[in-house]
Amino acid sequence: MVSHINRILWKFIYLLGNLKLAIILLLFIALMSSLGTVIEQEKIISFYETNYPITNPVLGFISSDFILFFGLDHVYTTNWFLILLFLFGGSLLSCTLSRQIPSLKLARLWKFFKRENNTNKMGIAFSLSNGSLTQFSYLLRQRQYNVIQQGPYIYAYKGLVGKIGPILVHLSIICILVGSILGSLTGFMLQELVPKKELFHLQNVISSGPLSYIPQNFEGYIHDFNIAYNDQGMVDQFYSEIDILDNDLQIQKRKTIFVNEPLRYSGVTFYQTDWSIVSLEFTLNKRESVEIPLREISGESSSRFWIGSLEYGTKNKVLVVLQDLTGKYLLYDSEKRLLGQSEIGHKIFFNGNELRLNKILPSTGLQIKSDPGIPLVYIGFFFLIFSVLLSYTSYFQIWVVKKQNKVYVYGDTNRAIYFFEKSILEIINNVQSDSIKFKVPIKALN
Repeated sequence: MVSHINRILWKFIYLLGNLKLAIILLLFIALMSSLGTVIEQEKIISFYETNYPITNPVLGFISSDFILFFGLDHVYTTNWFLILLFLFGGSLLSCTLSRQIPSLKLARLWKFFKRENNTNKMGIAFSLSNGSLTQFSYLLRQRQYNVIQQGPYIYAYKGLVGKIGPILVHLSIICILVGSILGSLTGFMLQELVPKKELFHLQNVISSGPLSYIPQNFEGYIHDFNIAYNDQGMVDQFYSEIDILDNDLQIQKRKTIFVNEPLRYSGVTFYQTDWSIVSLEFTLNKRESVEIPLREISGESSSRFWIGSLEYGTKNKVLVVLQDLTGKYLLYDSEKRLLGQSEIGHKIFFNGNELRLNKILPSTGLQIKSDPGIPLVYIGFFFLIFSVLLSYTSYFQIWVVKKQNKVYVYGDTNRAIYFFEKSILEIINNVQSDSIKFKVPIKALN
């Protein structure tokens, strides 16, 4: 019974490790990944209904219904895509277990050819008269071959690491796939827009895996936020000083982050992504402190500005327009006529009133991510690069058989046939440099 189960299991492993199946799976994964790159991911339903209308589908079939039905709005976390990754990883592992490892074990065995009719299996074959096996053995060892001699037979090989390379390639890809699947199942991403001097929790979830867990044993505090401008007055960089606090509000970590310099804590990474302005604080007529909220308006070419309404008197109001954090602002009346411009700390007079801007309250945009699979992906890519380099190492095998006064030399390699043939000729020339008589012509039997 056990042997029957083992036969079925190995039959399934051989079937799953089929090269054609692996290529088909890889091409299908590449195709679906391309769709995930072309089709915008993680958007709201109305976005797809607007950009991929049913009445006019892209390429004749890609409509909002098609995208939402097959989960193309979140390709990389759909069940069918994860199943594809599992199958491809299983195919690579099956190939490694059923073909590559047995091939490696076989390559380490000493194999002697004792019959001349075995030459038709070899890539290269020569014969010469009166050759010395001792000289052959010495010259092969000089060229870093592993040599064993058994009577009139010699077997030598070199470059066994070239057989290990493909195994490591498969294991590296499997490691990358496991890391990707782990990230899809347990990772999450949040977006937070937090005003300066405010606490925040991990709560505004954008996407998360079915097995993800969002930690609640710490919270963040935006200690400071600043923007650096270049000589042209454009935003050069923005900085957020973040404190990570435990449940007792004790600081566990503090760091100033900016674009491409995140903060990492307890497996969670905080990225600087955006900024905005929440409100302005004014002094009206030297005695009244007024705080007005601002609303962000997006313009052409990704430009934006902030606008707020300041009421004074009974029914009068002015509009305040701010473009950045430099402190400069414009003042308009209710008819949208420009009343003047000023900056933070300076006074401006309008309609018999005095106004002074005291404070700008900015907010910082944070993207908070957790992806437990990233270390595995990095490790997999590191070993993939290393194993690909190993795979370029050629594996050489040489057999030498002496019968009476004849010496037969056979060779085989997985690549670099011309170099290998030239190397064997050099050995033969050194063994019998004065008179070499070939029984068979030089040939490369591919």
